[in-house]
Amino acid sequence: MSDSMKLARLIDFFKGNDDATTITQEEIIDDVVIDYITFDSRAVKANTLFICKGMNFKTSYLNDAIDQGAVAYLAEQDYGVAIPGIIVEDIRLAMAKLANFFYQSPWQDVAISGITGTKGKTTTAGFVNQILTLDSQEKAQSLPGFISSTFNYDGLEKTPSTLTTPEAMDLYEMLATMRDHNVTRATMEVSSQALKYHRVDDVQMRVVAFLNISPDHISPVEHPTFTDYFQSKLQIFEHGKVAVINEDTDHFEDILKAAKSAKNIERIVTVSRKNPTADYFADELTINDATQHFMIRNQGKTIPMKLNVLGHFNINNALVAAAIARENDVAWSTIQQALGQAKTDGRMEIYRSQDNQLTFVVDFAHNKISFEELFSSVKEMAPDNDLRIVFGSAGGKAENRRPDMGHVAGLNTNEIYLTSDDPNFEDAYKIMAEIEEAIYEMNPTAKVRSNLDRTGSIYMAYKDAIASGKPTTIVVAGKGSEDTIKINGRDEFYVPDFEYVQQLIAFYEFKGRI
Repeated sequence: MSDSMKLARLIDFFKGNDDATTITQEEIIDDVVIDYITFDSRAVKANTLFICKGMNFKTSYLNDAIDQGAVAYLAEQDYGVAIPGIIVEDIRLAMAKLANFFYQSPWQDVAISGITGTKGKTTTAGFVNQILTLDSQEKAQSLPGFISSTFNYDGLEKTPSTLTTPEAMDLYEMLATMRDHNVTRATMEVSSQALKYHRVDDVQMRVVAFLNISPDHISPVEHPTFTDYFQSKLQIFEHGKVAVINEDTDHFEDILKAAKSAKNIERIVTVSRKNPTADYFADELTINDATQHFMIRNQGKTIPMKLNVLGHFNINNALVAAAIARENDVAWSTIQQALGQAKTDGRMEIYRSQDNQLTFVVDFAHNKISFEELFSSVKEMAPDNDLRIVFGSAGGKAENRRPDMGHVAGLNTNEIYLTSDDPNFEDAYKIMAEIEEAIYEMNPTAKVRSNLDRTGSIYMAYKDAIASGKPTTIVVAGKGSEDTIKINGRDEFYVPDFEYVQQLIAFYEFKGRI
């Protein structure tokens, strides 16, 4: 299907919806054809409609776009250039409407499962994608689409992600590519920012899932209050037919009420580890090394499950994934096989020395709820081990994470190593100092070491563990499988946590042989 449209038709669309306040250079629009839409001046090509967005937008970006082939623009002001402009009051609202119209509502042809929550979006989306992939292979169908914070797959190519949920123009282009390549199912992480800032405004999904909620992303550039964050998350119910909700989350009754009041929600499905009356209930949990075994009880059936990822919260994630899969007509046998093989890079990855003296746990945990679950799981896995943790916090966003994680760390261990984690334009020492203050509020006797060098901090924890002579678990949190740290707007490469800890294990084993 060709994504090409006359500019005059786009302008008629905006006029018909009373969205355009002004059209500039309207006398020259008749023969202008739009083949492509973007807000990135570096991606402009011939016959592009260029979108002028962002607090730091400069006229030079538009001029560059014109030089590269832009033939019209969408903006909140008239920039007085020689190409036609569509001037609107709210660029984010206009972007979503434009994307839906230009790409002809591609979501209608793709059954989307959208997942939101403070913790577990990526893991749960990964579980669902692995289930749907196996199901598609068994049925000789096109592989499912995938939109996440780790990578995107649009039916044509797999690309790295830059946002949890893409901007509207990119999102709709991906969905259109899926449609054009006969991709009939897709899984998508849906962030609070995407819901608040209209990236998914017109997208309707087969299933929407709400995993959990706790204070996060509270900052001047994200959500000013928890209420704003929570209300943004709840908007996901406006986009689905079936709602899957984790009963074990805080604020469950508020979430359930929002789902019930959403006009388009036709059915609500619940999952739980605590309530046997939930639609999907997990019990008989046992842990064998790094594998969890449990039973799922659903509609009178009892289905034995295996999950090669630790953490009780991952049982809830697996329950949600199973519920979503069943809504996509996947057989229980396929769900069992896929979850039994499931693995998510950088999430609860465990590396042990042969003598069990040294255990590393690498995880993306980077907020209060994920820290609480991480410590709980690690202590359950090895209750007699000494416990050390290496972590930091990102700069320029979610400032509430710093005291939250400091408090949780201080309550759970005396051995804490603070380090760099995407400080960006903030002073990393200032971030570490804020975390350290929170640690001492909970644990005045904690031993805190600070080191900007992330691998150096991990090595320090390793050396101290060896010197103690005690079986030790070292948790390395926040970055998982990522191989860059954002500093002053640039992505600086470094050895990923999971690779570095494997090197340390190998070094430890080698030393033991000489």
